[in-house]
Amino acid sequence: MAARMGWTAVCVGLACGLAAVTQARSADYPAQPVRVLVPGPVGSGLDLDARAIAQQMSELLRQPLVIENRPAAAGVVAMEMLAKAPPDGYTISIAGAGVLAANPYLYSKLPYDPERDFVPISLAQVLPIALGVRASLDVSSVQELIERAKAQPDQITFASQGNGTFVHLAGELFKAVAGVPLKHVPYGAQSPFPDLAGGHVDAMFTGIAPLFASVKAGKVKILAISAPQRVAVIADVPTFAEAGVPAYDAAAWNGVVAPRGTPAAIVSRLNAVAVKAVHHPDVKERMMKFGGVPAGSTPEEFAAFLTKERAKWGKLIREAGLRLD
Repeated sequence: MAARMGWTAVCVGLACGLAAVTQARSADYPAQPVRVLVPGPVGSGLDLDARAIAQQMSELLRQPLVIENRPAAAGVVAMEMLAKAPPDGYTISIAGAGVLAANPYLYSKLPYDPERDFVPISLAQVLPIALGVRASLDVSSVQELIERAKAQPDQITFASQGNGTFVHLAGELFKAVAGVPLKHVPYGAQSPFPDLAGGHVDAMFTGIAPLFASVKAGKVKILAISAPQRVAVIADVPTFAEAGVPAYDAAAWNGVVAPRGTPAAIVSRLNAVAVKAVHHPDVKERMMKFGGVPAGSTPEEFAAFLTKERAKWGKLIREAGLRLD
């Protein structure tokens, strides 16, 4: 009995010692540069957003935040690295809907589980989806497009960067909620935007920024935007609710996550600086210039948001029978 009590005391002592060490490390955090894994290539929208956010977080933390782009396998490599990183706050990621919400339903097997392996830090930005159509398409509203598509099943095309990309999923969601038979045209390595502007495909469900030049040139028109209210940079474009499709709720987004097991004090510290960073005037102005909406949330709010997004995209992917393996 005495030996058992002694062993219990040793275990309790070790646990208390480890807790004290963890608290001390958390109090000193960050004592070295922080690595930021970005599951997208250099120069992509996600990369540029991550760099703007990381710059402000770096100034607030008084340590460099070093961007590491890992776009391979549609971002799967980056998230596997994050899942295997030590949960000490020195490896985080700024990632979006594909790797954090859709991938578990698109792939039968992943080397990471976004719900099990990561702890949410903060939602950073929400990017409304715009429905852009070629200027020569004889429609001037979402309702006219729906009528045209129903009258000509699978004749109206919508393009994306490839099967399973967020742009593809955004189009599939519109098909589901509007009940229209559109034909998907995946492009892969070749950008679909020149073909939309050139009139070779009819439509795209994409972010606002990539459409600006073509809209200005009169080659593309935007019919609606998936935001709760109109966006200042295209104030004359109605929301999908105003256009008669209130159920269409698709938006790209990105947020900050860390490996599961990261100490609560470090999560709280990262959350505080992430929220301040996305609302810094320079970052906020950049986001809004491209149609984005600065977010910033508590970890709990971001967790609830992720649960809702996973349910939405999971249901769509299952019902549409979409798989990438």
